[in-house]
Amino acid sequence: MVFQVGDVVADYEILEVLGQGGMGAVYRVRNTLSDRQEAMKHILPSLATKPEAADRFLREIRIQASLQHPNIAALHTARHVEQGIIMIMELIDGQSVEAMLRRGPLPLAQAIRIADDILGALIYAHVRGVVHRDIKPANILVTSRGMPKLTDFGIARATDRDMITRSGMAIGSVPYMSPEQVMSKTADERSDVYSFGVTLYEMLTGARPFDGESDYAIMSAHLAQTPQPPSAVLSSISAEISSVILRSLAKAPEERFQTAAAFQAGLRQAVLGEEETREVPALDPADVARVEAPLREILGPIAKTLISKESRVRSPFPEFCRRLADQIPDQTDRTRFLQTVGLETGSPSAAPSGGMAKIDDASIAAARKALAKYLGPIASVIVSRAAKGARSREDFLAAMAREIPGERERQAFLNSFPGY
Repeated sequence: MVFQVGDVVADYEILEVLGQGGMGAVYRVRNTLSDRQEAMKHILPSLATKPEAADRFLREIRIQASLQHPNIAALHTARHVEQGIIMIMELIDGQSVEAMLRRGPLPLAQAIRIADDILGALIYAHVRGVVHRDIKPANILVTSRGMPKLTDFGIARATDRDMITRSGMAIGSVPYMSPEQVMSKTADERSDVYSFGVTLYEMLTGARPFDGESDYAIMSAHLAQTPQPPSAVLSSISAEISSVILRSLAKAPEERFQTAAAFQAGLRQAVLGEEETREVPALDPADVARVEAPLREILGPIAKTLISKESRVRSPFPEFCRRLADQIPDQTDRTRFLQTVGLETGSPSAAPSGGMAKIDDASIAAARKALAKYLGPIASVIVSRAAKGARSREDFLAAMAREIPGERERQAFLNSFPGY
């Protein structure tokens, strides 16, 4: 059956139909015991009796249950009910990136913040053997507070489990499919890199890199067409950022970023600018070694794999540690890890030169914490850049505020600094 507003399923009252796709419907529900509002997903009645569809839904539940990350929609529980199986999830009060794009391309800082967070979620999922396979704007929801959440693992594949599709069947959403998905080949984490590259291209330019009048035309474009550089579509996009996106869209998987971590690092470096990234030294092996024990204490054996992946990216030690911290689901554990490795007061500020003001460590740490509420992990990059070019405390704060998309949010950020 299709549920109606007012129906009660187990302990959940249907409040609203949020959406309906090819596999199931999603509802806003209220738990009649806790009074908490949540999201409920239920497989469509026409598919409930089909073993393949039911098996896919169960796989989605189990994969979602294995992932606990601040940028992945959380599974609360799953239950057998008279009408079949329901999945109860975190209710995300916000809108999809797809809906946001109907108003045009996203502001650069907002798009970069969303990209950085979603790539962090993909790093977390990939390390745990989960390939999403359906990355697209509709599956990225942004909360009213600006936090992006990756959703809908309905066709995700856990690499240590059986395939959920028959051989020779393309799977995914046509405008965002990787070439290997178009050709019905195995899609690994590099396929997610490609699909997110298409998504980021659209977020920044308002247009898709591959389009056509039919699904066949779009799939052919994925296989053979060279996309126009984002910087040629919109002049405000730098050549460095454009180059990163084009690399993610390489036809051959081996020519793309090989991991979501490498994609994230490339994007962060592009935001910093080529001149600064050339000056970043390789990580000291001793520094790499000393973070393993505290990270292992929190994450267990997976810590070694994470450290191995992140240490391949050329970046300052504090940024290396913060990328590792991004993979820790619990905020208290993240803070404890950063304190253990000595980053609780932030990175040293840039030395003054050419009339530039010296921004002290405490101000940099406070700014990084305040800006992260609006821009996420990329805040660290923006704060460092602002500190280097600031001629005064006011210049420092104003430079960061300019990167926040909304006027109300910009003012709230500035108001958090007394005396501005």
